[in-house]
Amino acid sequence: MEVFQKAQGIMTKNNFIIATPKSKVSDVALAIISGEVSGIPIIDDNKKVVGVITEFDIIRAIKKGKNIRDITTEEIMTRNPITVNEDTNINDIIDILETRHFIRVPVVDKDGKLVGIVSRRDILKGVTEFDGAPQIWL
Repeated sequence: MEVFQKAQGIMTKNNFIIATPKSKVSDVALAIISGEVSGIPIIDDNKKVVGVITEFDIIRAIKKGKNIRDITTEEIMTRNPITVNEDTNINDIIDILETRHFIRVPVVDKDGKLVGIVSRRDILKGVTEFDGAPQIWL
């Protein structure tokens, strides 16, 4: 159960979607739709997290009359996003998700490079894997 107490024990380490500041918002929107996620981290050339873009960011841009085919993520992303490190306690992550109404938070190493993501679903998976929660059959 101890591994579940830290971000490194439950984070998604690969197989997640990322974008760069120069990515077209239309491409990011398609990635969000096809990846069935609500937001993705934006990384620079050194793999440092410089922003996050969410469905809401894209929807707000559309509401303002922007054509998502003509803009890049750096124009509408949330800059300097909240991140956690691999040793962040799971309760602290839950507090961030709850108070900020986030669905996921990027996990960075000591150099600020993206190494994973912890989502609400990752937390639920961790609980069911470690506590042996029963499966529900419909």
